[in-house]
Amino acid sequence: MKKKLLSILIAGVMVFSLAACSGGEKKTTEDKTQKEETTEKTEKKDGDFKVGISMKTLDGAYFTALSTHITDFCEDKGWSVTTLNADSDTLKEAENMDTFITQGYDLIFMDPYDPEGAVAAINKAHDAGIPVICCDNSCGESANNVTTVFSDNLQNGREVGLWVGANCFDKDELISAVLIAGQKGVYAGQERRTGVICGVIETRSGCTEDEAWDAAEKMEAELISNGSAKNDDANFEIRGVGWGDWNANGGLAAAEDLIVANPNINFLFGENDAMVMGAMTAVENAGLTDKVVLAAAADGQKEAYELIKKGTSYKATGENNPKVVAETAVGIAEDILVNGADPEGYEKYTKTPANCINPDNVDEFYSPDALF
Repeated sequence: MKKKLLSILIAGVMVFSLAACSGGEKKTTEDKTQKEETTEKTEKKDGDFKVGISMKTLDGAYFTALSTHITDFCEDKGWSVTTLNADSDTLKEAENMDTFITQGYDLIFMDPYDPEGAVAAINKAHDAGIPVICCDNSCGESANNVTTVFSDNLQNGREVGLWVGANCFDKDELISAVLIAGQKGVYAGQERRTGVICGVIETRSGCTEDEAWDAAEKMEAELISNGSAKNDDANFEIRGVGWGDWNANGGLAAAEDLIVANPNINFLFGENDAMVMGAMTAVENAGLTDKVVLAAAADGQKEAYELIKKGTSYKATGENNPKVVAETAVGIAEDILVNGADPEGYEKYTKTPANCINPDNVDEFYSPDALF
């Protein structure tokens, strides 16, 4: 009986020992698997990311520079980068985004061609767990993008208007202007021209900034509705608006028509440097070089800086530096991909600092080696 009981006890110990050994082997396997997964994540975290750049167009110095700077900043971090060009085509843009999504990219930078047309593609990427950071151009309100990085169009324009109004005209002199705008219905363009109008009104009338914004919005609405507008308190009128499609040739053609209709203007301003540089040729051809002040609400193009440095009639522009936009956007991407920041935790808009570049400070911003 004692021998039988002893046998049972020994068998129980052996079973317990086997169970313990078996449990230890399973735990070791789980730990090994977990360690491998952690190692993979750590390796990924150290820079093995695949990012896409969806550009609305590469037809233009600004867009080329933006794409190049994003690529350079990403590659400096060891990330692989692919750029796809939509060629100003909403359908092609959607196809490009589908390519990034189906190939499992970690993050997408996007310069949307059409704000509303880009919403579906952005939300598709979001649903697939791929963060989308918009650059340069905003997207529709219903888009689930991380943020949109661009220059502060309103304040850039305002800074230009403040400087021009205070430095280019006598206090009692009537400012008689024409505007070269980009495209009808583009919100960024509306912000830029409204900003310039605000700055001129504020510095010339002595009102507060808030009062100037109210007056500028009314003047801009009147201008677009009626083709001309005036603010008596600032002794400031805009006699016409032409649409230059954001390029130099468009600016030249629009300015030629405006100058024929308004030969006595003393101020021509536009929504970007390219159009104003085109308009400058029209001003020169009309023999008005010494009579018309030129300024742009944005971009800070290198060629515009050179004209400002030379002391020409091109007096000021707002800074919309593609390198700064790219650096800011890639910094956000790094926070998300490397540091684990929540893509949902960013403000809808991330704006770069506003600056008016003029003869007094152009050397601080100008670089002969700049891409744009």
